[in-house]
Amino acid sequence: MAPKLSVVISFLNEEEVLPALIERLRNVLHKECSDGAVSGYELIFVNDSSADRSEDILIEAAKQQADIKIITMSRNFGISTCVLAGMEYSTGD
Repeated sequence: MAPKLSVVISFLNEEEVLPALIERLRNVLHKECSDGAVSGYELIFVNDSSADRSEDILIEAAKQQADIKIITMSRNFGISTCVLAGMEYSTGD
């Protein structure tokens, strides 16, 4: 059986690029699912204390499809800590 893929992304104030990132990731991962390379996927976005509309954009994108998880950190921790936090919540293989 093909594995389930978890993609963990740490972000800080990325409202300008998030819509394109989500669209591109979904396009690639839908194709991988269709081809049987992966059985499913999840996109885990870890908010490293963004002050812009990044989280709102992700919340709206998550309403369209159930492939997005959002983790919001209590303060700015940096990329490494955020990625590790995202991995804690991942359910992929």
